[in-house]
Amino acid sequence: MTIAIVGDREQVTCTITWAGGHTTTGTAIRAVARLEQLSYYPQLPDRIRELAEQGHRAKAIVERLAAEGFRPAKGRDKISTRCVDQLLDQLGYPPQRRRRPAFPPGEAPGPDEWSLDQLATELDMPPITLRDWAAKGWVQGRRQSTPPHRWILHADHDELAELRERRARPAGWYTRRYWQQPPEQSQATD
Repeated sequence: MTIAIVGDREQVTCTITWAGGHTTTGTAIRAVARLEQLSYYPQLPDRIRELAEQGHRAKAIVERLAAEGFRPAKGRDKISTRCVDQLLDQLGYPPQRRRRPAFPPGEAPGPDEWSLDQLATELDMPPITLRDWAAKGWVQGRRQSTPPHRWILHADHDELAELRERRARPAGWYTRRYWQQPPEQSQATD
């Protein structure tokens, strides 16, 4: 079997050579990391712009995109409303989402503290990845005590530099590092 991936796109060509010499070729779709990697990404912002100009809000745009066959990078059923909101922001449309409620008294971000979205914007990364980093302990933070229990993350100047360095590492860097470590020497007991 031969599998050919075109660049970093989601489309994969699979060729199976059977024992009798006959070959079968087909295509498959794989999950990719970012929307920009999708082969139809150039059409996506244009379609979102068209739907926004027709007066559709983000949630309706998500439903229309799903009905038209646009799928997200990670293999889910629909592109998220948050993703459509971000694309609308990039296209220059005013924010359509509800205003977030104010932080409860005494829980607003303090010095060197950021909301999850603010820090993600500062680091130019997806908020979901930053939330994963917080869960792994790679960035320190706390959760708001009342719904929606938003993350408030701590990052001073030095921590920002460390997070930027972590962000610059290639995908899979930590996994490769784990597998490249030499096996531990077991001590034989007599």
